[in-house]
Amino acid sequence: MGDWTLANLQSPYLQSLFSNLQSLIPPMPPLPVFIDCDTGVDDALALLLAARSPELDILGVSCVAGNVPLDAVVSNTLTVLDAAQRPEIPVAAGYAAPLVQAFENASHVHGEDGLGLPDWPRSSRRPDSHHAVDMLADILDAAAEPVTVIALAPLTNLAGFVQRHHALLPRIGRIVSMGGSVFSGGNMTAAAEFNIGCDPEAAAVVYNSGAPITLYGLDVFRQVTLTEEEVTSLERAGQPWSPLLGGLLHYLQRRFDQAEPGLGDGGAVAATILPGALETHAHRVDIELTGTHTRGMTVVDRRVASKDASHAATPNADVAFAIDARRCARLFVETLR
Repeated sequence: MGDWTLANLQSPYLQSLFSNLQSLIPPMPPLPVFIDCDTGVDDALALLLAARSPELDILGVSCVAGNVPLDAVVSNTLTVLDAAQRPEIPVAAGYAAPLVQAFENASHVHGEDGLGLPDWPRSSRRPDSHHAVDMLADILDAAAEPVTVIALAPLTNLAGFVQRHHALLPRIGRIVSMGGSVFSGGNMTAAAEFNIGCDPEAAAVVYNSGAPITLYGLDVFRQVTLTEEEVTSLERAGQPWSPLLGGLLHYLQRRFDQAEPGLGDGGAVAATILPGALETHAHRVDIELTGTHTRGMTVVDRRVASKDASHAATPNADVAFAIDARRCARLFVETLR
């Protein structure tokens, strides 16, 4: 039997019939999501993609100190949502420092302003008056269905939520956490990825909470990139957000001296929209809190796939091992162009 795809149907009648049948299939409702971020350059790319994606219903955005201090994160987040023509999305400020250790930002990567665009005009809007943790609790309490939390930052806000509103954890359908790594080591230290290393205690609280978690780590984070042609097409698309998007992408090209910039956190949002783009496996993930050289490391028990499987710890996360990087990049371009 042949491949009965629309492209291979030669008869105009069959093509018309196939198209009509497709039109009868109701579109999937948008996925309700809540985004937790520390808006630097790649968080901004992620917010632009999420805000312009019909597949997502953004119920709120929380801000936490991470790439830059909290005040800059809030300002950047409001600015990006304004550029995306989504000023109605509620934004709340959360924690200004990690649970235990001193705060160490990543302004050496994202620029002192967090966007690498110090002269870009910032939003004049103010955030919601609620603390981010309480805003998330209110949103989950009112939601008609479980909400996916896309965590693009140190997990301080989510740890605060677990500690203060534990009864609402079942209302979280899944946490997609950009953080950690399996094989790639770290970028904050030799062992620790920044979002986990910035607040290891918070990460430990979240990973021990019992909530369903997808670990989107450096192993896949670094793979989703745009071509030079895609950068040009996005910059010249003539959308209200195109100038900001072009500025962010050119900053990444300059900062890393690469013609093909990575989407970073934007890839985590794309993978949330396209879950089939990720290859994940269930593993136990623990956060190292005391190691002299390994504090902040995500310790992934990979014995489940070895001859020592009988000794493996019970999994608590779906860990991303591979990603369809081109598919995610195309989604980003098609959505924002």
